Amino acid sequence: MKYIVPLFRQNTGRVSLGLVNWDSFQTGFRVILRENRFAGVTWDPWWREHKPNDRRKGQRRAVPDRRSHDQTGHRLCSEKEIWQPLRLLLNRRSSGERRTGRDRRKRASHEKLIGLLPFIRELGRRPLSDADVRLLVRICAALTTRDTFESWKRTSSMTPFFKEPDWDEKENHEKFREFAVASFLDLLRPGSISWKGPSPSKDDLQCVSRIIGIFARASEKSKLQSIRAFVESESSLERMRKVLGGESFSDKREVLLLVSANRKLKPKAFYEKLRIPLKDQGIELSSKPNSYRKQIERLKKQAQTYLAGFSYNSRP
Repeated sequence: MKYIVPLFRQNTGRVSLGLVNWDSFQTGFRVILRENRFAGVTWDPWWREHKPNDRRKGQRRAVPDRRSHDQTGHRLCSEKEIWQPLRLLLNRRSSGERRTGRDRRKRASHEKLIGLLPFIRELGRRPLSDADVRLLVRICAALTTRDTFESWKRTSSMTPFFKEPDWDEKENHEKFREFAVASFLDLLRPGSISWKGPSPSKDDLQCVSRIIGIFARASEKSKLQSIRAFVESESSLERMRKVLGGESFSDKREVLLLVSANRKLKPKAFYEKLRIPLKDQGIELSSKPNSYRKQIERLKKQAQTYLAGFSYNSRP
């Protein structure tokens, strides 16, 4: 980004912008699956709410064509209908075009949309598999593409408040992708990045900018390690950047041994004693007691699992 600015400029009129606009930006991203394979990311928060008792068959439509002929070609659904079949825009006929025999034999393509927020919440209910991490890497990369930016511009009504008047299109795209990735990382670890509101953290967004710059040319192994470390090991953004840059992550063993050696300490004493040493290793504990207690509990469990596996592998 040219320089650090808020996602949305404050409205100079009567209505001031609230955090709901930042929340809508974050929850509007959708993962596109084509034949159950990842096909990209789009931004499209709107759906028609369906209740369990709604009639489906024989129900008259309120509009002539529920599948609108917009530029995205996506049918919209409620979050309860996470998997939504979609017909590709290229396979649609205009209203005056007749179906031919070839069309009858042609099988329609389908896509599925899934909200990024419920998808990540579902991942959080179980340990991350290698396939999960690979998908998260692809989602992160897709958020930085021109296609995702264009889908947001077409659909969102907030573009007048987003665009910086003195910036060109490339610079506005860079602004979008940094906030898109920041919102994605915030979903993976809520509260880990301060990006919302009129005064976002300059340090956090500058680090996200550096991460995006390295991400495209980083090795696949480094990408997987950085995402897994950020989610599971509570590593900082700076540590994530270093891993993407090719720095070794072998010191995780030292971190787990340090945690294990102090596992009997209560959370407050653990925080006061190890806050600085863990920060030096790229793991930053939250300053809020309710948050750092959960972090410390996860670290202790990881250390216990690591030592149990190490002792098992060391048996003759």
